[in-house]
Amino acid sequence: MSIFVNILLFLLVISILTFVHELGHYVSAKIIGAKVLEFSLGFGPKLFSKKWRETIYSFRGLPFGGYVKILGDGDPGEEMNSKADDKRDLRKKPKWQQIFVMLSGVTMNILLAISIYYVVLASNGWELVLNSDFKDFKAIGAEVYLEREGVVEYEIIEGGKASEAKLPEKGFIKSIDNKEIVYMEEVGEYISTKKGETISINICVDEKCSDYVIEVPEEGKIGISLPSNYLVILSYKEHKLFAGFSHIRNSLVLIGNKLEEMIGNARLSGDYSEISNSVSGPVGIYFVIDYFKKFGVIPFLGMIADLSVSLALVNVLPIPALDGGRVLILLLEWIAGKELDEKIETKIINGSFIFLIILILFIIIKDIVNIDSMKELFK
Repeated sequence: MSIFVNILLFLLVISILTFVHELGHYVSAKIIGAKVLEFSLGFGPKLFSKKWRETIYSFRGLPFGGYVKILGDGDPGEEMNSKADDKRDLRKKPKWQQIFVMLSGVTMNILLAISIYYVVLASNGWELVLNSDFKDFKAIGAEVYLEREGVVEYEIIEGGKASEAKLPEKGFIKSIDNKEIVYMEEVGEYISTKKGETISINICVDEKCSDYVIEVPEEGKIGISLPSNYLVILSYKEHKLFAGFSHIRNSLVLIGNKLEEMIGNARLSGDYSEISNSVSGPVGIYFVIDYFKKFGVIPFLGMIADLSVSLALVNVLPIPALDGGRVLILLLEWIAGKELDEKIETKIINGSFIFLIILILFIIIKDIVNIDSMKELFK
C-alpha cells in the first residue's frame, strides 16, 4: 500500500511541476500571438486527448515531463507542418519574443517555488534550521544566528591527552581556564591557541564538576569528539515581504557552497562518488517523496519547491533540447543576423534529446544499483 501511495504522490508531484512549467510556455505563446497546437503532459503514446478550439490537450504514456507544441517550434513531439507565411508561426516572431516563450517555463517553476516558500516560511514562524556547516553563511534578506540547544558534551577518543588525563568517558565541558564554554566550536578554537601549553578543563558529570589539567600537543587536539550543541537559524522575521524571493537566492547559494565543498574534497581525495551520488533521477525523487511524506504537508510542500527550483536549473542548461539550449541558439541567430537551417536545428535538438534520454537511463540504472544506499539515506 505504501508503494502504491508513493507512486501516486510521485506522479502527482511530477505532474504539478510539469504542468506549471508547460503552462508558462503556453501562456507566453498566447501573449505574443503564437498558435499553440498541443499541450501535452508526458511523452510517448497518447492515453487521452481532446481538441478545444485550436489546441489539442493530451496525456501521454510516459509521465516524466511534457511539452507545448507551438507552430514553428522544434520541440520534440508530433510533427505538424505550418504555412511559411503564417503570422502566428513562432519562428516569424521577433527574437526577444521567442526567448520570452523559451524562458517562461523556467520562470513559472521559479515563481511556483517562491510562492511555496512563502507558505513554508510563514508556517515555520519565518525561520528555518540550517546544517551546522552553514553557521558563517552570509544571507541576503535574512539573518543567521545560533540557538543553543544544550551543554557542550564530549566523548573520549582513546590514546589522546584527554584519556591520559583521566577525563570521564562522557560528560560536558563547563569551562576552560575559567572561560565559560557556550558553543561546541569554542572548545577547538581555544585549545588550538594553546599548543604546547597546559590548560584546565572543568568537566561536569551528573551535576558534579571537577577540574582536569591537560597538556595540549603541537597539533592542537586533546582527543575528544564534540557533537554540535546548537542550531543554525535562518530568520526572515524582519524581511517577510520579500522572504520568498530572498530564500530562493539563499537556497541556491547554499547549494553552490555545498557543491563547491564536494568538488574540493573530490579533487583532494580523487573520489568523485559523493558528487555522482548527489545526481539522481526518478528513482531518487521517489525516495525523496517517500521520506518527506512522513513529516506532513508543510515539509512536503518545501520539497516540491526545491524540486521546482531543480527543474528550473536543469532546464537552463545549454543543451539544445532544453530551454537554455534553445535560448542559446536564438541568441546566436540574433547576433549573427541569420537563421540556422531548420533541418540542421531539428537534427541538433533531436540529437540532444536522444542524449538526454540516454543520460536519464544511465542515472536510473545508477540509482537502481545504489538502491540499498538510497534506502539507508532516506530512512
